[in-house]
Amino acid sequence: MINDSVIEDAQVIEFARRWLPYGGGTTGDLLVEFGMTPACYVARLGKILAGPVGRRLDPQLRSDLSHFVAVRSARR
Repeated sequence: MINDSVIEDAQVIEFARRWLPYGGGTTGDLLVEFGMTPACYVARLGKILAGPVGRRLDPQLRSDLSHFVAVRSARR
């Protein structure tokens, strides 16, 4: 897995925003884009949303992404 510091939070948020209408990226998309599994991606996204970057997001986007993380985390 790639270290969190290597992948910018903004890249993860932008990927999530772009793919949210389609249920998120596929396993292949996540491996190509970030070199991580879906579980690692969801955990990383959740960490970002809980931090300062997440608190600066548009409230509706943050809510939508938080819901995505909650649903995906419950599936594990």
